[in-house]
Amino acid sequence: MKKSIKVILATLLVLMLTVAMIPGVSAADSLTIKNENSDFTFDLYQIATLDSEATGKYILPANIADAVETAVNTAGQDGAAFLAKLDAVNDIGVDPIARLSGKTDAGYKTSETVTEAGIYYARISEKPAGDNVAKVKNAVIVWPVYQGGAWDYSTTNVDLATKVGTDRVTKSFSDTTADTKDAAQGQEISFTLKADIVGSATDKAVKYQIWDKMSPGLQYVTGSAHVFYDGTTVSADAEFETPNVQTNITDADAKYNKGTSFTFAAKAATLSNADSDYYKHKEVYVTYKATVLNTAGIGSNYNPNKDGLVYKLASSAADVERDGKEVKVYTYAAKATKIDASATAKTGTQTPLEGAVVGLYTKNATDNSLTEIARGTSDAQGLITFKNGSDANALRLAPGNYVVKEITAPTGYVLSTVEYPLTVTADHNGNGTFDLDSNKVVENFATVLPETGGQGTLIFTLIGAGLILCAGILLVVVMKKKSAK
Repeated sequence: MKKSIKVILATLLVLMLTVAMIPGVSAADSLTIKNENSDFTFDLYQIATLDSEATGKYILPANIADAVETAVNTAGQDGAAFLAKLDAVNDIGVDPIARLSGKTDAGYKTSETVTEAGIYYARISEKPAGDNVAKVKNAVIVWPVYQGGAWDYSTTNVDLATKVGTDRVTKSFSDTTADTKDAAQGQEISFTLKADIVGSATDKAVKYQIWDKMSPGLQYVTGSAHVFYDGTTVSADAEFETPNVQTNITDADAKYNKGTSFTFAAKAATLSNADSDYYKHKEVYVTYKATVLNTAGIGSNYNPNKDGLVYKLASSAADVERDGKEVKVYTYAAKATKIDASATAKTGTQTPLEGAVVGLYTKNATDNSLTEIARGTSDAQGLITFKNGSDANALRLAPGNYVVKEITAPTGYVLSTVEYPLTVTADHNGNGTFDLDSNKVVENFATVLPETGGQGTLIFTLIGAGLILCAGILLVVVMKKKSAK
């Protein structure tokens, strides 16, 4: 009688213990159990074998701990209780069949493929030090599962990394792993925020908010924000609140003051539902776009962005706050100085020339045609700040090769038709940048324009031509008079 009860309990156990299982659709003769998270290590045990020829029959290893046998025999259909009983056993009694971790050290494997039907137990043996571990959960895997009157081998893999996680949060540009990016005015930049999912189906999160701050030199592109699970494959927009975007924020950090802040919060219904997609994944990704403004910081006055995570678990006494990572957007400007060639040649010192209209162009590499992108007028100091249309601010440029060419010469001067190359070089260390309010010519940018030139010999040429004409007329008159005599 006792043996019959034992078999019945085991049958119920096999039917109900689907912890860590994601059913597939096709039959398989093996199961891969993997863990690619290098922060955590699982010891994988086989605590029983299943006899697929007899419904529910299992066989325990001879040297399995008595406490494990008791757990198997008394768990019944309560999978959570079975896992809790196993977690309470200090010594399983048998050696693990594998140590699963993303570490590259000897003795670790990222996956173990099993072909024998059985009950497997994955116990965490290593985890990060400190208080940033947000999710830690052992797992029981029953393979195959007996359902519908037959054994189901369709599950092909189990990922233990979904059972654990730290509360890491970070930010990056969507198209590069670098912490910096160069951009031009009006350019859209894509950002990616990434945070580990915290909590589990048995210790749910009651708050989960990813926040983000941008400097005032960047503007959020309305409607561009989207939330995903595990990269950008599974949309989570429906499980998160509409992003709370606040502009012109007051911030103690001058780099962010008057900038923009965001909050991406998981819905309460999402966090309270143990079956929500939230608890089935490892990470949350947020993507959005921002535009470089005409007020963006130039050169060493870069435009920063950073993010963070605030969460609370049901078992937590208070909120946990984590700062993420700061990335920087760099943009540049160009200037030129117009000088009076004649005066400069006489004095040996650059003499500024006011009133010259000069354009900044890009050159087509195929036909060498020029496209104007900005222009400026030299002031009393000869300084030319390139601007876009009626914009009062200097045009923000990305690194690259440009051309400077005069459009209108000052009154009394000959128009220069020379094209002067101007190169803007990326610089993330503050060198080669300049202050637009100064009259300093930046050598790196090669911005000094050669002389426009004065009136030169033109006046003298015209006067000489007039005198010659008058002399010719006078000669004709004299010759006529001689002929008349």
